[in-house]
Amino acid sequence: MDRLILLVLTRWRMELRAMARARERAVGLLLLLPGLLFSSLFGAFLAFAGIRAVGHDPTILLPALSLVATAVGLSWILAPMVTGVALTESHDVSRLLHFPVPVPVLVAASLAGNLLQPTVLAALPIAAAVAFGVSQTPAAFPFAFAGCLLSLVFLISATQVSGLVIHGIARRRRFQDVAVFLLAGLGFTMSVVPMLLFSGGGRPILALLRSLVAHDVALLSPFAWGLRAAVYAGRGEAAAFLGWSAAQLAAIAGAAALSAALIQRIYRGEFELGRAGAQKEGGRAIMVFAGSIGAQVEKDLRIAWRNPATKATLVLSCLTPLFWLFVFTRMRSGLSPFTLLALATFVGATAFGNDFAQEGRGLGLLLGFPVERWRVLVAKNLAALALRLPGVAVLIGTGALLGSFALLPAAATIVAGTFLIAAGVGNYSSILFPTAMGRPGRNPFGGSTSGARGLAGVALGMLFFTSTLALAAPFVFLAWLPLLLGETLWWLLTLPLSFAGAVAVYAMLIAGAAALFRRREPELLERILEAEAEA
Repeated sequence: MDRLILLVLTRWRMELRAMARARERAVGLLLLLPGLLFSSLFGAFLAFAGIRAVGHDPTILLPALSLVATAVGLSWILAPMVTGVALTESHDVSRLLHFPVPVPVLVAASLAGNLLQPTVLAALPIAAAVAFGVSQTPAAFPFAFAGCLLSLVFLISATQVSGLVIHGIARRRRFQDVAVFLLAGLGFTMSVVPMLLFSGGGRPILALLRSLVAHDVALLSPFAWGLRAAVYAGRGEAAAFLGWSAAQLAAIAGAAALSAALIQRIYRGEFELGRAGAQKEGGRAIMVFAGSIGAQVEKDLRIAWRNPATKATLVLSCLTPLFWLFVFTRMRSGLSPFTLLALATFVGATAFGNDFAQEGRGLGLLLGFPVERWRVLVAKNLAALALRLPGVAVLIGTGALLGSFALLPAAATIVAGTFLIAAGVGNYSSILFPTAMGRPGRNPFGGSTSGARGLAGVALGMLFFTSTLALAAPFVFLAWLPLLLGETLWWLLTLPLSFAGAVAVYAMLIAGAAALFRRREPELLERILEAEAEA
């Protein structure tokens, strides 16, 4: 027990120190907390109101709660695969295996270390609301709340198991490359299916939900056993409460045992990468682009093409406009001019990102070259633009098929202008809040994609996305103005002004980012190497 307490306290102390060193974690957490608080309170209200609306009829309440718990559990497990953000952290214990600490203690410490994750804390009011809703007497509330907590603990255990499985897959580069494409396709499918279902009306969905509740298909789901115990505790049935609680405790123990087995297999070398094959002697490298900017653009494109995640992103950037093509063909109005321009704004504004993430340990070599820092930033922005050209081409083709050819210059101008501003804003993001990409064979949840750090990154991303839209709004309005006035001939004047204004703003952003880059080079290098070591 002493070792367990020491490990948990050490984990929490390391999290606090990491947050103190990394300003993006603290800033992102501050941005995240209001949204988590609102979603927690709103979820608690919905849970209590839903339970009261259903009533205490076990034929409806038990299947409905079990179905919801199963859906929530699967969403937590699939979150790192679909969104790239793990809602709980699967800690890297490789540095602790040489100590005389049993593996089950390490698993328990990892579970306990997740208790202070913001997502776990946000689930506590919802669990309390569920317990209060199912309790028929005040004396039953503590037992019902205990049942809800058992389901929450199993949820954390299950997400830890899924994180270790993904970590094991990441130990082999070939498996990781295949998994990236499969998971990218899974994420795209899961984001598309709900919209397709709702586009056909809500009646099929309601009929499906009624059938699932009527047949109690989630009876064998371990995510719901604790909630079932809570329902029986609220009704005062002690025997059923103890039975379902025992089943939930057994499921938690099974998940912990599976985590211990996976930790032993992963960190004892059974999932290690194989030996590298013999290097073939090649000819002299030939650079396609000339100049310092061209060389850096080609270098970034070569690195990006070797990264399977970038290939998957490139494919999805082409599939997204095709999906909207399918959606708009099902609508009676088709693709309206305002919808096309709004979609062009969205495509261009989502171009910002962490430009130095792919450098990793090579950042020191890059900063050692005698190249002006604004050239480095422009080269990275041009490489990002080259990777987004296929998606833009699909968007323009969609507009040509469903819209009007007269709208294509306006759509292209909006995409180009918003992309330039988004790239300029993204430079500040990569300089102020640097992170490193996960490397093959490393823990994919040890860096910026896990727990509060990943959610904080999402909050920061939303902040920079909002800033991009605010800066691009005047130039987007110039491109929209002739359409609003009904005089499209004004595009001959407004489109050049819109693009010229976006270029001017981009130049100012580049100048400011280059000055900031020069001042923060030592800290940027330190943070990238530190994040690389954590990943």
